[in-house]
Amino acid sequence: MRSCIIIFVKTAGIPPTSAGIGPVPGGWTTVRAVLLCLTVALLSPGYVLVGAGLLFLGLLTEAVVARRGPWARTPLDGPILGWVGAVTVSSVLSPHPELGLPNTALLALGALVGYSSLARTLEEWPGLLRPFYAAWVGGGVAAGTLVVFRFLTVPGGRGDLPELGFNAAGTVLLVASLAAFPLFASGRSRWRYLAAAAQFPILAGLLTTQSRGAWLGWSGGVLALLVLSPVGTRRMQWRIWALVLAAGLGGLGGLFGHPSIRSRTASILSLEVNRDRLLLWQASLQMFRDHPWWGVGLGAFVREYPRYRLPGDPNELPPFAHNLPLSLAAETGLVGLLGFSVLLGTAVWVGVARSLRGPPEERMLRAGAVAQLAGVMVHQMVDGTLQSFHLGFMFWFLLAVMGGPPLPGRLWAGRAGRI
Repeated sequence: MRSCIIIFVKTAGIPPTSAGIGPVPGGWTTVRAVLLCLTVALLSPGYVLVGAGLLFLGLLTEAVVARRGPWARTPLDGPILGWVGAVTVSSVLSPHPELGLPNTALLALGALVGYSSLARTLEEWPGLLRPFYAAWVGGGVAAGTLVVFRFLTVPGGRGDLPELGFNAAGTVLLVASLAAFPLFASGRSRWRYLAAAAQFPILAGLLTTQSRGAWLGWSGGVLALLVLSPVGTRRMQWRIWALVLAAGLGGLGGLFGHPSIRSRTASILSLEVNRDRLLLWQASLQMFRDHPWWGVGLGAFVREYPRYRLPGDPNELPPFAHNLPLSLAAETGLVGLLGFSVLLGTAVWVGVARSLRGPPEERMLRAGAVAQLAGVMVHQMVDGTLQSFHLGFMFWFLLAVMGGPPLPGRLWAGRAGRI
């Protein structure tokens, strides 16, 4: 198993002697590392549950054989438990506990498998972070290639992923693109160019999804990365600017070169084109007003929506409000929304603090995770793709990178680090 890790990191462009992944550990740490890289690679194409299922079985086996749980102490433990607890209470007191409680159990399971396993493994092997990002980018390349292929061959005018659809494909691709930036900015020689080359299929796929919210999310994530890129490292900053400029020119080429992409872009601010979304938000707000404290139950939005559907609304049975805060408010009430806000705010605080201290390479990796989360949250202002159990792993992985155990001051030196 150790040889599998070494082969993987070498083929991914992270030679242990020059990239600072540190000594490759053995035992259960290695097993988790392999399964985590497999899971994140399968996330973008839409098959994360295959890897997550194996990861869950690995955690169970480790718990039985090694007699230890997967959780590592992190600054986000309290906020995570607080949010899950708040959602549990809201589900019990909501009109649909039969839906809310099973979905709350899935929420806790995602935190256990996604957050705890990655946080524990990064504590035991901090150098895993680079291979983990590389696996994420590799999955994004596969997903972007598939999206472009479907855009060119399947009628409908938009590229998608069979397991995810249009907008969720946009979410996974914007995150995969942002994962490539820190590898490009802080990577070594030829492997840096592979990270840059990976952007072409990923961004081509993002463009052809025609997911306008995902485009906005990518822009917000890039802006966050530019703000957080390590000060005093002009070389890294110029690399990011050069890659952003190349991506922008490619996007403009696609915009002016394809009529359907051009028309979708022009409709971003059109009230008439977006009327269905506005009616959905209006009905969702009324749902929240009727259930302000506990909500209707996690996952019960689709059951309650017909009662609130407005005249002329084409949304028959939407699964969510296409706005994450509004969906959480409607389903979990003020209690659940407050718990999520505390968790998100704490994660951003810790992630930003860590991206501003330490050697530039590690700061860039932390800044990449903050940028990814920023991009996702911008997208969630006009969508709700993060509410699926599948894409929820993306959220937990990002929190584990931002708020998990601190990376050492230098990955290759093995010195302890602090926030």
